[in-house]
Amino acid sequence: MKKFFYVLLVLFLISCGTSAEDSETPETTVSSNDEVTTTLSQDEQVVSDENTSSNNPVIGYEFDVDKMSPFTGLELPAETWLKRPRRVIAFKIDNNINARPQSGLQEADAVHEILVEGGMTRFLAFFLDNTSKYVGPIRSARPTDPTMVRPYGGTLVVSGATDGLIPSIRELGVPVLQEQNSPTMFRISSRNAPHNLYADTELVREKINDKGYYFLQPGPKPLYDFGLDQSNWLTGANKITVKYSDFTTVIWKLDDGRYSRFIIDNYSNNKEAVAHNFISQDGNYTDILKTETVVVLQGALYKDSATTLPSILTVGVGEAHVFNNGKYISGTWRRGDINESFVLSDTDGNLIQVPPSTQWVHILPNEGEVLINN
Repeated sequence: MKKFFYVLLVLFLISCGTSAEDSETPETTVSSNDEVTTTLSQDEQVVSDENTSSNNPVIGYEFDVDKMSPFTGLELPAETWLKRPRRVIAFKIDNNINARPQSGLQEADAVHEILVEGGMTRFLAFFLDNTSKYVGPIRSARPTDPTMVRPYGGTLVVSGATDGLIPSIRELGVPVLQEQNSPTMFRISSRNAPHNLYADTELVREKINDKGYYFLQPGPKPLYDFGLDQSNWLTGANKITVKYSDFTTVIWKLDDGRYSRFIIDNYSNNKEAVAHNFISQDGNYTDILKTETVVVLQGALYKDSATTLPSILTVGVGEAHVFNNGKYISGTWRRGDINESFVLSDTDGNLIQVPPSTQWVHILPNEGEVLINN
């Protein structure tokens, strides 16, 4: 283990100074038809919330709750789904520069990225069928987290939380595992606190199984409607810029069918996009984070009444953007309450079918920006 974290520290120091070869500052120019830039802005909108469930048939695709992943829509090998039923675990992962490169994000079944205070972001790394011996650094909970975890019957794993937040999360029906009552989490000496708390997914799973925490059987519903129809999608999404705030901008660049992740934030002075890397479980190599599909769900930013922490409204209606292999489609998301999955529809009200694939979901405030650069 000492060797793993020594290598982790060395690779971390190297990655902090690595810039993307073709890094660019995000553009704000609006161009609807030209080939350079398209801006997807979030306007004030009033949308009828008359139907928050999906009633549209998905042609050529049927989700099998027993044999498919609810986080990717992909069919799983028999040796994987035969291990079910299993509990969903959602780890709250740090995104401070001192936490990079993180462990476990590339192994996660899906990742949600959510705004926190100071214009920064943190991640929810969901694990159901996948595993990782090192997930972290694990940080404290935020008010938006239970609204993302509840639909999948998951347990939220955190270092702790602001006074009063943990009881509020549990009142919403989401079990919480904290560092103080879990010997399955451990701190490493090669990083400074608070960016040094890690866990093994299967040790955590054993712990929550012993506690008998709530979970869904035979399994959770999918993130949203997966499907194969992209007939009304647009092309040209080879570079996606997701701006959370003046502090944090994420850039995805298409590379051989997958999007590679770059980041610009105020931790660095040069304002250039740098590769956002992960470190392997054995600590022997580091590489850039990638995903096949990027989903952006925008919602109203507000201050949580109990903690005054920034939160994003994830119930009701909001703007949605989906990107896959250079294609994209925009529309709305709908959700009646936190027990439901998101239903995505295009601007004509037709169901958006998200291609079965690896998923990275941005929970973005309405004030954020989504840019497409060809």
